Amino acid sequence: MRKGKNSYAIVLTFSNEIENIFNKLRANFQQYIDYTIVPHITLVYPFAPVFSLYQVNEQLDKVAKRTKQFNIMLNGIKFFENGNKVVYAALQNRRAVKKLHIDIVKSLDGLIKELRTDGKFNLENFTPHVTIGEKIPAAKFPGIKKRFSRYKLHYEAKITCFGLFVEEKGDWERMRLFNLAV
Repeated sequence: MRKGKNSYAIVLTFSNEIENIFNKLRANFQQYIDYTIVPHITLVYPFAPVFSLYQVNEQLDKVAKRTKQFNIMLNGIKFFENGNKVVYAALQNRRAVKKLHIDIVKSLDGLIKELRTDGKFNLENFTPHVTIGEKIPAAKFPGIKKRFSRYKLHYEAKITCFGLFVEEKGDWERMRLFNLAV
């Protein structure tokens, strides 16, 4: 890997059981997606370190140590219809995820530079969710919306860590996990 050329993301991941369920749902949308990453909830994406990844990791360690493990509930499928057409699993109880997101963003202030977001990925616009499909053509979206709006989805998960992922040529790989306090 070439230093300074990669994009990074901070995400919440799930157990293999929940990952498998989402991967089966995602199979319906593979033709539209031009990257690979495990099912997740994005906390910060995409960014590059301003100075060094070491400083980013130091701050993420501090955030993880002061954040207690928490439970989330994924309940239902919803849709983002503006611009990029997205099908996603909705998060019912967002408070702990939003709190973690805010803590990470504030802790990394001045240490990271957002990429490809035009500053749109900010605290006010943050809607924690699990993307199932995106970049769906407008002509196909109404049929997909009708089909998936009837889909029953209800899963609970314990969040015990968050991960730092790195992108290279469209593939996202876990670089490091940060365990939350018990």
